[in-house]
Amino acid sequence: MTVLIGTDAGLYRVEDLPFEQGAAEQVLDCGVVTAVKTFTGHEGVFVASSEGAFRSTDGGHTWTDLGVPLGDRFWHAGTSEVWSILGTPDGALYAGTNDPYLFRSTDDGATWHELKGFRELPSRGHWESPIDPHYARLRALEQVPGRPERLIAGVEAGGIHLSDDGGQTWRDRRDTIVDDIHQVLPISADVWLATTGYLDHNLENLGLGHAVGEGGLYRTVDAGDSWTRIDQGNDFSYIRRVFVHDGTVFFCGGEEAPPAWVNDGHEAALFESTNFGRDWERVSYPGEPHEVIETWDVYDGDVICGSGLFDVPDTRDDVEGRLMRRDGDGSYETVGRVPANVSRIEVL
Repeated sequence: MTVLIGTDAGLYRVEDLPFEQGAAEQVLDCGVVTAVKTFTGHEGVFVASSEGAFRSTDGGHTWTDLGVPLGDRFWHAGTSEVWSILGTPDGALYAGTNDPYLFRSTDDGATWHELKGFRELPSRGHWESPIDPHYARLRALEQVPGRPERLIAGVEAGGIHLSDDGGQTWRDRRDTIVDDIHQVLPISADVWLATTGYLDHNLENLGLGHAVGEGGLYRTVDAGDSWTRIDQGNDFSYIRRVFVHDGTVFFCGGEEAPPAWVNDGHEAALFESTNFGRDWERVSYPGEPHEVIETWDVYDGDVICGSGLFDVPDTRDDVEGRLMRRDGDGSYETVGRVPANVSRIEVL
C-alpha cells in the first residue's frame, strides 16, 4: 500500500508502514507541498505545490507538470504558488493560487483558463495574508456532496465564498465566518467544517494588528449561511486541518501562530470527539508539545497523520517530519520520519 508524503521540501513515497529512517524516496522536487489528492473520475493522483501542480498515473513514481498558469505576479519566492486543486466528476480540474486566482481546465490539464468571476467578489480588496507582500491564498477548494455545480472556496485570509455554476460566478460570504480560512471539509450537502487561524480583518482594521483573532473549528448546518464555533474554550485554536473517520473528529491546534514556532514559543495539542464536537478529549501523541499535526488519512483501517512545523519565517533544520499511526486502543506511535515537515499525506 503506497503512501505519498508531502513536505515543505517536496514529495516522498513509501511502500509500507512503518518504514526505516532514510527509506522514503523523494519522487518530486516541487518545494512546499500544499495538496495531495485523488478524485473520482480522474486518473492518477494530483499534487499542488509552491512550484506548480503535477499528476502521476503510475502510483507516484513519475510526475507530469500540469502547467497551471503561475504568471509573473510577485510573491515571496518570486512567483505565484498553487495552493489548492480540485477534480470534479464531470472531468473538470480547478486550481487555486495565491493573490488569489482560480483556474479551470476541461481538457485534462492541457489548457487552463481563469475564472474571472472569482476576481470580482466585492470583498476581494480586503483579502490578504500576514506574509509579505500580504497577498491572500486560495487555500481551500471543494465541491459540495450531492450538489455538483456548487463549489466552496476558502481564502487565507478572506473568508469563504460559494459558486453555484461550477465557478463561473461567485457569492461573497466573507461576512459569515472569520477571515483566516485554512480548510473547508464538506460532510454533506449542508454540513461542513472549517478550520481557521488568527487573522481577523475586522480587528485588524481597528488598529489591533495581525493575528489577533480567536481562530477555532467551525461548523455550518445550513450550507454556509451561518457558522458556529464548536471548540469554544479551547486555547489551542490556531487550527490548520480537521479530519473525520468512523464517527470520530480529529484536529490539532497551536496556542500561537507560526511566528511563535521558530523558537518553540508555543504548545500544540491533539483533540478527538466522538459526538461531532459536543465534547472533546485531549489525547497524547509523539512530538508534543511542539509538533503540529496538519494531515490525516486512513491506512489499512487505521488513522495515520503527519506533523512538523510549518510557515516559520526561518526554516528549522532540527525538525524532521513525522508520520504516526493510531492503533486500536486510540494511542499514537511514530511509524516513520522524513527530512522535512509533513504537510500532506495520501494513501493509494
